[in-house]
Amino acid sequence: MGVDVAESLRLKRRTGKPSPVNQPVKPKRKVSVNALLGMGLWVLLWLGYNTDLSHVMNPNFPVNTTDFIHGVRAFFPMLAGWIALLLIFARSSRLFPWIMGPLGLILLYAVTGLASSATVSINPTDALYYGANYLAIVLVLLAIVLVADPLQDLRMVLRLTWTVGTILTLALLGAIPMLGSAVVFTAEGGSIGMRAYKGTGEIMGMASTRNTGFARYAAISALVALPGLMRKGRPIVRIIWGILFAASVYALYIANGRTEILAFVGSAALILGAEKATRFVNFLAATGAAILLGLRGFYSGFFLYFTRTGHLDLTMSGRTATWEDGWRLFWKSPWVGFGFQADRFYLNWHMHNAFLHVLVQSGLLGGGAILIGLAIVWYYIIKYFFLRKPADRSLTPPEIPAVFLFVTISSITESTFAYYSAAWLLSAPIVAYVLVLNRQIRQSSAAAAREKWQKTRLGRRQTREADSAPVEGMSPSIIGGRTPS
Repeated sequence: MGVDVAESLRLKRRTGKPSPVNQPVKPKRKVSVNALLGMGLWVLLWLGYNTDLSHVMNPNFPVNTTDFIHGVRAFFPMLAGWIALLLIFARSSRLFPWIMGPLGLILLYAVTGLASSATVSINPTDALYYGANYLAIVLVLLAIVLVADPLQDLRMVLRLTWTVGTILTLALLGAIPMLGSAVVFTAEGGSIGMRAYKGTGEIMGMASTRNTGFARYAAISALVALPGLMRKGRPIVRIIWGILFAASVYALYIANGRTEILAFVGSAALILGAEKATRFVNFLAATGAAILLGLRGFYSGFFLYFTRTGHLDLTMSGRTATWEDGWRLFWKSPWVGFGFQADRFYLNWHMHNAFLHVLVQSGLLGGGAILIGLAIVWYYIIKYFFLRKPADRSLTPPEIPAVFLFVTISSITESTFAYYSAAWLLSAPIVAYVLVLNRQIRQSSAAAAREKWQKTRLGRRQTREADSAPVEGMSPSIIGGRTPS
């Protein structure tokens, strides 16, 4: 890879273009085989979403069509993981540097959780199943990065997974008129605060989503659409982005997921402030809109909508009590945890906090590893997306840090990256993308520094040769400091 970067820099020098100091080679537009493999494996991961082993365990399997379809789907993530493992073996010569970084730390979390699932969990079958699905995500990411230039491949995987999230948003939004009261109800505070999808019952043999899940799809879809709406381009393209953004924001509104709303507002502000050229205008417009909304009495209505009752709930809908139970559970096995799905098996409830959830599932060994890995990813995001942007700004689109910020904030009240979930499927490729971006920028900087050093060394050598060359009209003995006798 370093040779390729150096060659690109030499070509730029010959054509008179300046060599970038912190810019990797611009990704090629052509769809590579690695990109197709990566997208295909990510589709397999998605096809295993919202199903479990209960369909296989059903006595009607495989006679019952619904159980057969969802039972077969349950093993698609493991299939993706197996194919990824074969690719990793074939590309093992490039593996070591990636294992020694954040992806290796996330892998340690998955492996430790699997070991705990097999040896500690009270329900090892289900725990191992969900642990294997989680491991498959990590293996697919490792398989994608083990090529010379995977940056564009990961960008395409991101576009694919965000497209899936958008499709889920529009499908769930479009299904509400048909399902009606079966999925929609109002909050305690009255008509303000509608919540779409109760999370009860089944739809086509699958567990129905909760309003918070619907809100996550909608918020990420809106965050991906917002930069497209803001970018200069053909009017028809911006209109399509605008329609998608408006539909997603409306879905987020009726879902009434409170953490998702706060996370979306913070992430949207990050997008507005991402570009220095338009930052002042964006925030000036946002400030003006905020003042106008205040004059129209928006904030009192929003407070009722957000709290649902008109009063702040310091227990966060009972989550704080669950966190206390989870903290006590963690101390019963602090080093390796209790395996995947430990909150369901030991607390009979969702943990609703990804940071505590990883500690309960994989202990300090695995949970601490993934938290360190994600912190390193955030360091690179801040460095390259805000402080030291590469010359090619297309490599650092604002939706990438915005979606990752949204998932990070959501992790305070949801499990997100702690287990095999839609939120993790929508954001995990960001981890690999940021790490590849950092690697290529460092390689480009090293190649540029090496080229500069070689030029300096060549210049000094030429200077020494010029100083030691005989001067025309003077005898060699005089040049050497001696006069003839």
